[in-house]
Amino acid sequence: MEEFPEKLLTEEEIRRALELIRSGYKHELEIRGSEEFREAVEEALGLVEVAGYGDLLRTYIRAIAQVEGFSQLRPEEATIWLNVETLKNPVLAASFLVQKALQMKRYLEGKPFYGHKCEMELSNARYEFVRALREKTTDEKVRKLCDAVLAELDASLYDLVP
Repeated sequence: MEEFPEKLLTEEEIRRALELIRSGYKHELEIRGSEEFREAVEEALGLVEVAGYGDLLRTYIRAIAQVEGFSQLRPEEATIWLNVETLKNPVLAASFLVQKALQMKRYLEGKPFYGHKCEMELSNARYEFVRALREKTTDEKVRKLCDAVLAELDASLYDLVP
C-alpha cells in the first residue's frame, strides 16, 4: 500500500491521502509526550473505542502530541496537539479527540473545518459521541462523567447560537 503523505498542504497530497483513506487506510496512532500524558491519552482512546469511534480516529489522525500551549488540530500534519489540562476529564478528552478527527475529515474533504457553522456541527457531533459512550459503557464512573459532560455541552451549545 502507498505511504500516507508526510504533509497535507497541497492538492496532490490531500488527493493521495483521500485515496488511501477510501481504500481503508488506518494510521498507527503515535502518542508523543510524557508518561503521564501517554497514559491519559490511552485512557481517552479506550473510551473512544468503547463508543465505537476508534476507526474514525485512526482514519484521520496520525499522532497526538503533548504541548504546553493550546490544544488544537494541526491539519497539515494530521496531528492533535494536546496539553495535559485537556486530559483531566477522560470523557471530555475523548470527545475532543473525536471532534478533532471529524474536523480533520472535513479538512481533507475540502469542507469548512473551522468557523461558527462548523463549530455548531462539531459540538453536536461531540454531544452525540458522549451519548453513545454513555449508552455503551458499563463503567458507572464513566457514566457519571458522561452525565456531567452532557449537561455542560447542553449549556455550551446555547453559547454558539447567535
